[in-house]
Parts: sequence; structure tokens; C-alpha cells
Amino acid sequence: MKFKLLATSLAVSLALTGCAMQQSQNTQTAAQQEQVNKADERVFSQDYLIEELDNGLRVMVVKTDYPDVVSLQIPVSVGSRNEVEAGKTGFAHFFEHMMFKGSEKFPQDVYSDILKNSGVDNRAYTTNDYTNYHLNFSKQHLDKVLEIEADIFQNLSYTEEQFRTEALTVKGEYLKNNASPIRKLLSAVRQEAFEKHTYKHTTMGFFEDIEAMPDQMTYGKEFFDKFYKPEYVSLVIVGDVDPKETMAMVKKHWGNWQKGDYVADIPKEPTQQAPKYVHEQNEGLPGHWLLVSYKGAAWEPQKKDRAALDLLSQLYFSSNSDIYQELVVEKQIASQMFIYNPETKDPGLLHVFVKVENADDLATVRDAINRTYAKARTELVDSQKLSDLKSNLKYSFINGLDSSQAIASTLASYMHFERDPEVINQLYKSADNITSEDIRAVANKYFVDNARTTITMSALDKAPGFEQESDLNALVAKYQQVPSKPIFKVLDKTNSSPLIDINLLFNTGAAADPQGKKGVAALTAAMLAQGGSTSMSYKDIKKAMYPLAGSFGYQI
Repeated sequence: MKFKLLATSLAVSLALTGCAMQQSQNTQTAAQQEQVNKADERVFSQDYLIEELDNGLRVMVVKTDYPDVVSLQIPVSVGSRNEVEAGKTGFAHFFEHMMFKGSEKFPQDVYSDILKNSGVDNRAYTTNDYTNYHLNFSKQHLDKVLEIEADIFQNLSYTEEQFRTEALTVKGEYLKNNASPIRKLLSAVRQEAFEKHTYKHTTMGFFEDIEAMPDQMTYGKEFFDKFYKPEYVSLVIVGDVDPKETMAMVKKHWGNWQKGDYVADIPKEPTQQAPKYVHEQNEGLPGHWLLVSYKGAAWEPQKKDRAALDLLSQLYFSSNSDIYQELVVEKQIASQMFIYNPETKDPGLLHVFVKVENADDLATVRDAINRTYAKARTELVDSQKLSDLKSNLKYSFINGLDSSQAIASTLASYMHFERDPEVINQLYKSADNITSEDIRAVANKYFVDNARTTITMSALDKAPGFEQESDLNALVAKYQQVPSKPIFKVLDKTNSSPLIDINLLFNTGAAADPQGKKGVAALTAAMLAQGGSTSMSYKDIKKAMYPLAGSFGYQI
């Protein structure tokens, strides 16, 4: 749940959402909001004013007690998901750059000087589903900042030379970013996992489209005119402000912006019919990478699926999980292991990344991941452990809302969904109601062979041990089998003691030690009794025996 949960970065960990709440006059006050939601049940409980203007612009104002500072976030509900035309990917990210070019009234050098001299921090980023522009400044500059941004959003202006230059800058950014093995893996898995949906390409776009971008100025204007309209935009203003006065400023500068009528037809992804695998050769790459990805859930915060998937990933693959402790800490097979589950409007991908130094360990790690998913599909997670995790995530989220900027950036990452901040509370309410049975049910729904795409990447031309696809469903069936006959027979029934003694007899001993290697039998016995195995470390075995006050010894 994006509830700050599985994210590997701040942008990933903040959830995406939003939906507007309207009344007869399209305005909701904090008092009316309290009638609908009890503050003690909400993770986001700040008072706020929200209004949708006649042109479709959604405006949310939150007054805080942090003196003097204001954070303005402008999430636009357009990302790489909206790039539906063939050969035209990357334009959502491209206009993140172009929006800094200014307008005729406020050319780039003029408005940049105004913001710089006013101490305004002005930045932006693009995701799968939205583009966010965020500015932080002293409250005395609020009216001027709103005026400048309103004019740029409504009257963006640039020359052909600026367009071409920025397109080449974006190409350079792509080449720089593509040097990262993680970005390469994400690009490869998306291109392989999706057939029709626009999640097939990353926010940067396909490289061939970026190369053609300098000659796409006419299309660029068309793209901007489609999506940079008030019905796609929200304003989130948080800080030392008067909500009603701030709303009046917004209406003054943004109220005459004309509404558009374009709606992108996002292609629906067909159901995946078989597991997929691709090896990416990357010459000179140190180490070897494995990425295992499964198709996830759409953004529906009122349902349990999204929150349950995030909880499951934390329970089974976080740094506190058994598999992480086994592969990274104890056996030190993996040097890196992390999860990345970005919230997306449509079903996206749930990722587990692992880096190993030995190529033969790629298959070992893959098998460990499969065993972990099989456990998730067959066992019931401890209810107290689940409760503790939910509590930790909830209060971590609340503790993160510790500044006007933090509150505003979090709200912006949710507002793009439905342009309603209450989806935050819907998400956490869904999470609160998740049980151990829900975790297992969701695991069986999503973590199946036909929903999996696996990528390996190294300097080698192929990854050893990946000649055949893994069969997770068969492993689950094996875990679910109940032995029809006892594995051990009780040989001695004459003793009434409640103690159980199990003896494993091997017909060998010190007499079988090779010449010149005395003690091999004793060493082997000691290793069996005081060592671990491929599935359990010695620490795990001792932990399992502890509640039974059991012991494992040997005699030669």
C-alpha cells in the first residue's frame, strides 16, 4: 500500500490517489469532513478545504502550524500510461522539462529570476500515471507564484530551437539513466511482461521515439493541448496560509482556464498465458542480477488486494524476512535484495530484485524466491506479526507527515488517482481489515506461474540453470500434500515415558576413515548435528528446537 510501504525510494513509497468530494456548491469544509470521518480512525486527519472549480480544476488547501513556509504541488494526471500513440512515447516526461521554459508574459529567464530571488525551490518529476510540479517558498510569495504558474500552464511558450535542444537533453538523460542496471532491468521486464498496455514502456519512453523527438514539435503541441487542461490538474497548497484567501487567489489566476475534452483510450492488457523469461547480456557488468516480477492489482483502495500485496511483500521479502536473512545475512549469497511495488492505476508489476556475485547462485536465489512464494500460498502468517506490521506502517506514515512539504508531497502522490485525499484513509482502512487468510488468498490469486516474468542480466551470454521455467504451482501442490502414511515407525513401545527419541543409524564409523584421514567420520557426524542445510541454517534449526527443549546429538 503505498502506504509508504514497499517502496525502495520516496517516490515509490508514497502512494498515488485522489478523487474529489463535491457538494451542492462543490465545496467541503473541514467541519463537514469530520461528520463523515472520525479523526481517530483516519491516518490523514488534517483539516482541509477542497473545491472543484467550474473548469474542472481541483484545489486542496491545508493550513498547518509550521510558520511562514508554503508548499505548492501541482500533480497533472498524465504519465507514460497516457502515451497511447505508436512512435510517440516519452512526451509526458518531455513536458516535465518544457514547463520550465516559461510563457510570453514570464519568459524562462524572467520567471527564473523572480523565483530565485524569492527563494523558491522549483522542481518536477514524472511517473507512470502522473507528472508533479512542486514549489516550496515563503508565504509572502504565494500570490505571485500562483500567478506565474497559472500563466505558464495556460500559455506555455517556447521556440523550435528550445524544443529541439530539450529533446537532445532528454536523450542524454536516457543514456545516462540507462547505465543503471536497475533501470535496464525495469525496462526489460516491462517490455517483456506487457503486450498491449502502455506500461510496456518506461516514463522515459522507447529510445527510438526519443531519437525522433527533435522533429516532433507539431505533435508536442498536440500532446500538451490534450493533457494540460484543468480537468487533469490538481493544486495542493499546504502551509501557513488562510484557506479561504488562498482559494480566492487560485480562482483569480486559474479560474478562466478553459476546460478540455480529451480522454485517452488506454489499451487493456490481455491475461498472460505463460511464464516469461529473458536474459539480458550487459558486457562489463559486475555481478549478476535477477528480477522476478508478477502482475499485480489495479488501484482500488476500497478493496483489499493492493494493501494485502504490499503487506505480503513486507512479510516475506523485506530486510526482516526469512529469505533476506538467509541469502544476504547468513549465507551471503546475495549482496543486494530489495522489493519495488509502485502503485499504478492499472495492474502493474510487483518486483523482487537480487544481485549475486556468483552466476551459479542465480538459480539458487530464484529457487529460494519460489519457495517463499509457495510458503505464502500455503501457510497462514502469524496474526500478531501481521498486526504489528500494519501498526508499524500506519504510524510510520503518520510520523512522516512532519512538515508542510512532507504533507503536500504525500497528498500530491495520492491526488492524481481520483483527486480525493480520502483515498489515503480508504487504503489504510482496507489494510486494517486484512487477515492472515486474506494474505494467503491474495498470494494464490496473483503469484501464479502464468503471471510471472523473470529477467536475468550479466556479462555472460546466458544464465546457468535457467534452461527451463520454474514450476511454482507444482511446488505449492507439493507443500499442500499430507503424508498418507507415517514417515517413522515406533519400534519400542515398552517405555511409558513421554519423551521421544529418534535415532538415525548409519552403517559406518571411525573404522571407515580413509588412511591418513582419521577423524573424517567424527567430523561428518559433527557437521550433521551442529550444521545447517540448504533449506535451514543452524540458527533456524536451533530456533525450531528451542520451544521443544529438543537437542540433536551424535555418537561415533
